[in-house]
Amino acid sequence: MRKCNICGKRTDESAKFCPNCGQRLPQIKVEKGIDSKIDEETLRIDTDIKEGPPKTAIIKMDGTVEAKDARLLRQIFQEIEEKGVTRVVIDLHDVVYMSSAALGLLVSYSSDKRQKEGSHSVYLVDVSQAVGGAMSVLGIMPFFTIFPNLKSALDTLGI
Repeated sequence: MRKCNICGKRTDESAKFCPNCGQRLPQIKVEKGIDSKIDEETLRIDTDIKEGPPKTAIIKMDGTVEAKDARLLRQIFQEIEEKGVTRVVIDLHDVVYMSSAALGLLVSYSSDKRQKEGSHSVYLVDVSQAVGGAMSVLGIMPFFTIFPNLKSALDTLGI
């Protein structure tokens, strides 16, 4: 059982809508050992952890990353930290929009990771023109090492 974020009533894990208030519920998806709630209409997140060394998480996002999804991303980041991941590769190939809240979370996570690990350890892959444009305007590109595609990132990082 889980609780509705709006009314607090308990709902079945497989329910798509709260039976009490009618609110659409995020679906819970298990990807390679990471539980993540996603809104299947706007965002899909797949996470894979490569044992390494060093242990590396590959996060693939598809869709629009809105402000409400930043909380879910934070949860995913926390879970991969608990699993001892030292490098994170985030594939943004299929992301068409990323909110300022989500971009802020990426910068914060990258900064924290850099302080903890001592170097760049959050890598972005295949940043779309729309997301890259927003990142340029905000001046946050220097927080990341950016690769043109996932293959080049994996080859360069030796994964």
